[in-house]
Amino acid sequence: MKQGYLYTIIFTLLISAIFSALLAVTNAGYLPVIERNQELATKKAVLDVLAVNTTGDSEVEAIFQENITQKSIANTEVFVYSQNGVVKGYAIAMAGPGLWGTIRGYVGVSSDGSELLGIGFTEHSETPGLGGRIDESWYKEQFRGLQLDGESVITYASSNDHQIDAITGATATSNAVLRILNGATAQVVSQLGGNQ
Repeated sequence: MKQGYLYTIIFTLLISAIFSALLAVTNAGYLPVIERNQELATKKAVLDVLAVNTTGDSEVEAIFQENITQKSIANTEVFVYSQNGVVKGYAIAMAGPGLWGTIRGYVGVSSDGSELLGIGFTEHSETPGLGGRIDESWYKEQFRGLQLDGESVITYASSNDHQIDAITGATATSNAVLRILNGATAQVVSQLGGNQ
């Protein structure tokens, strides 16, 4: 017996409603786990850009609890890393448009704002294998130790001391990272001295 279009439509809507409800319940059940994992990933990224080595999740939590405070400088989220009351560095939140969406992450600077300690990304939607290579360690490591003199900006392929390698085939993403990085440091680094 041939079923009509109405049967197909009702069946499709019923199955869609059942699976949508299952997905919503599963998402609601795992939401605390998802949020905890996102918070832990942020803490790991902050410690990484501050060049603080950790061996496990419990160590990340312990270091964060003992040595990291959060504040706002120039309307930007900044994590302050201190040991025994002495500021060792700052992790500055950075965000801006990439090729396909917003790139978010942190840039670590020394306590006097003169040196980059590291750069890390917590969110991006760049092309895998091209712009997505911003997550690779070779790319991020070349930012460590770069000097900031207050007026210079980090650039690609120039003759100054701030030269780093761009990603071949990902010009838009490479330029976006520099624009975001230079914007975040220019906005906050000049104000670090009075906020220690």
